Amino acid sequence: MSKSLSAKALRSGLLTILLAAQPLLGQQAPASQTPSPQTPQTKIQVNFLNTCHPGQGELDEMRRALVRVKDRPMFASDFEISRGITTLNEAEARAAGAPDGSAATPSAWVRIRKEFPEKAVLTDAQYSLSAEGSSSSEVLALHLRDTKEVLQIIISDSVTGSPTQVAQADTPPDRIRIERFGKASIVLARCNGIDQSAYEPLFDAARGVLEKYRVAMAVKTVVPAEFAHLPGRKESKTRPANH
Repeated sequence: MSKSLSAKALRSGLLTILLAAQPLLGQQAPASQTPSPQTPQTKIQVNFLNTCHPGQGELDEMRRALVRVKDRPMFASDFEISRGITTLNEAEARAAGAPDGSAATPSAWVRIRKEFPEKAVLTDAQYSLSAEGSSSSEVLALHLRDTKEVLQIIISDSVTGSPTQVAQADTPPDRIRIERFGKASIVLARCNGIDQSAYEPLFDAARGVLEKYRVAMAVKTVVPAEFAHLPGRKESKTRPANH
């Protein structure tokens, strides 16, 4: 009797051990699998812009873009005028392409934005004039409604002079930039010591566009008056010329 109970107890203990071990057995590490092929590295494509001598195809595309915006603008009633002073740290200045040492110089700026009617080629136009020390830059950005090919057209110049002087002088542009959808930008810039006579028609076309928008956006009146409200600006003592 004693021997039978012992055997029965032994079988019961073994069964308990086996039942307790089943979850652990189910959690055994899977057999080693064939390693997956190495994930291919992401390809990085770098586009170098030849701003002094763009290709003929790019020049033709730039010409077509300027033709689309050559007419005198007819704005809608919506508009915005803003002004301010911005100070960049050294990293931000480098990221913006500013010259070395310009981070400590605050940038005073005035911005005018005009909207277009719904059926116009453009959605809006933005003109800005900024001054850093003795240098001033003006930028005209035109945003197209149909962005399948061209997103925006940027016409700009940078000279030595006060914002009032630049606003009154009708400075010709020295840089044209076409931002394209899904493609690299097209840029044409003035380059010293290089024959760019073949590009004069494009620079003239860009100048004509910039002059029309200066007039339509009342730059000669609005910009000096807005700069007069910024602290520490000499324009505050200068009476803006009549537009």
